[in-house]
Amino acid sequence: MKHLFLLLIFLCGFSFAHAQKDILLTINNEVINSEEFTRVYEKNSELIKEDESNAPEDYLKLFIDYKLKVQEAYRLGLDNKKSYQDELSAYRAQLAKNYLNDVKVTEELVKEAYDRTVNELNARHILVRVSPDASPSDTLVAYRNITQARARIINGENFEKVARALSEDPSAKKNGGDLGWFKAFKMVYPFENAAYNTAINEVSKPFRTSFGYHIVQPIAVRKSAGKVQVAHIMVALTQNDSTIIPEQRINEVSKLLKEGASFETLALNYSDDRVSYRKGGKLEEFEQGQLSSAAFEKTAFSLENIGSVSQPFKTEFGWHIIKLLSKTPMPTYLDARVALTNKVTRDARAQVISDKLDNKLRNRYNVVLDEGLQSYLESLFPEKYSETKIVLNNEPALSNVAFTLGKKKATYTYKMVADYLLSKYPRNNFRSRSQFVEEGIQSFVSVVLKNYHLEHLEEEDQDFADILKEYKEGLLLFDLLETNIWKKAQQDSIGLQEFFLRNKEDYRSVKTYEATVCTTKSKSLAKNYRKIISKGISPDEAVLSLKSKSDTPVLLSSRVLTQEELPEGHHLSKGVSDLIEDGDNFIVYNVSTITEAKDQLLKDVRGVVISDYQKELENKFVMDLRDKSTITVNKEVLKTLITKYEN
Repeated sequence: MKHLFLLLIFLCGFSFAHAQKDILLTINNEVINSEEFTRVYEKNSELIKEDESNAPEDYLKLFIDYKLKVQEAYRLGLDNKKSYQDELSAYRAQLAKNYLNDVKVTEELVKEAYDRTVNELNARHILVRVSPDASPSDTLVAYRNITQARARIINGENFEKVARALSEDPSAKKNGGDLGWFKAFKMVYPFENAAYNTAINEVSKPFRTSFGYHIVQPIAVRKSAGKVQVAHIMVALTQNDSTIIPEQRINEVSKLLKEGASFETLALNYSDDRVSYRKGGKLEEFEQGQLSSAAFEKTAFSLENIGSVSQPFKTEFGWHIIKLLSKTPMPTYLDARVALTNKVTRDARAQVISDKLDNKLRNRYNVVLDEGLQSYLESLFPEKYSETKIVLNNEPALSNVAFTLGKKKATYTYKMVADYLLSKYPRNNFRSRSQFVEEGIQSFVSVVLKNYHLEHLEEEDQDFADILKEYKEGLLLFDLLETNIWKKAQQDSIGLQEFFLRNKEDYRSVKTYEATVCTTKSKSLAKNYRKIISKGISPDEAVLSLKSKSDTPVLLSSRVLTQEELPEGHHLSKGVSDLIEDGDNFIVYNVSTITEAKDQLLKDVRGVVISDYQKELENKFVMDLRDKSTITVNKEVLKTLITKYEN
């Protein structure tokens, strides 16, 4: 729960800039600049619901409440708790990893990743396995095998045939090495690089990944189609009702749609997708390659105009009709940059960034090693590797300064470097003492530079400092609310019961109707259906009778409905309903069971009641903080902000 709460704090974007110094307000002597509020407001404005005001003066109230709770957490000393300090320390270490990069190199890799996201590749490959720590002889055998495979293809043999014969990828026997379509981050980085850097229909030179040696042949490239959102009506292939023939039913639905019936109504009454039918068949947005059904994706992406509806088609799940709701093209580079940066700094590209960072830090801090360091350290180690234990004596030279870092001249001694080399020595059967010492010194410098940079990130990067502050306050807020609100709401049984009784009407169950629903475009057919079932004939038999006399579709479905799901202005009673006109459709309900709305016991709705009780306690808590606080708003600065965001 804590991490979800902190995520919500981040989504609110409480980030603190320092460029503009106009004072917007003071809260108990804490000065808050307009730039700080502006950054928060602009990020949060996208999260505010359409039916809620997003005016600066309204949002300012939420901002003040947030600040008051943070101040209260500090007043209570929650920042001194060991658990808080430990978690903050762990988070800082994790966050800092994202800042250990060279910005220019990162940007180049991000642009590369964007280009490879926009342009998808279709390719095939051959793999000869060899482990990363394989012996030289095994490595040579694998390299010869992959080279021979490439030579056969270059000399005219069919790629798929060679792949089936030689590739050690288990799937190659079936697919001839076909990888299908992919884009950035779908393959390991060395493989992605080789694929994208090889011309279409050319065969790459052998290259190595953690899996072994590969050759790859790109065969096509295409622009990414972005994402689509669709609604669908599905008639499952397997039906409990033997009278329902899936293909026949989907064709009847299609005919109703062509005659003007509402897609959403038909989805509600006839779709077998129990996740989407109440939402008019609406699915979450998806991109190519994301769903398990290629046929569904192909049909969805083939629709061109918003609102257009597909012909019925079959997948392994059932018969479908799709309606296109929206198309989202690939984002621009600027829009995709943040998400791609996060990905780039977390995969194999990070090593490229790390190497560049090391060079950058060496130049920034201008590390100058003491002239005698190399020769002295060499004197501590034997000329050739020996398992004899090396012990450092308390020689004066060990206290010599090897190098210094930063404005405050952080000092690193000969002994620090020597201890580092000793920690590596037992695992390093070196052939050259001077090389071992030289590489060890450089490795030590790299580690020190990285650690020093990490320790001083707040001074080096304002964005890092801001995010860390957000997390600090998020942790404090969590502890404050958990102690004063959330736990109290769960443990205060008397208060919870009193709150429930005061608001009992809000927790009544919803009235529901269990009914058979008949829908048709023909008023006369609907009347006949109603007449037939009113005589006691079953709905299924009634529909079969009508279908034998007319080609107009008549659809039948069993549903449990709430009042909100009924056509507007209509109410049902038990038995056969009146003929109801809903748009171009005529509907008859045969209600078998009505479950009335009723009062519920606290134990049945405890989770919802606790959540609402927590909100009430938090509102009271904030009001108490406001009552005992001094809050001053600079009206002139606020007026400037209101004017800025009026349009």
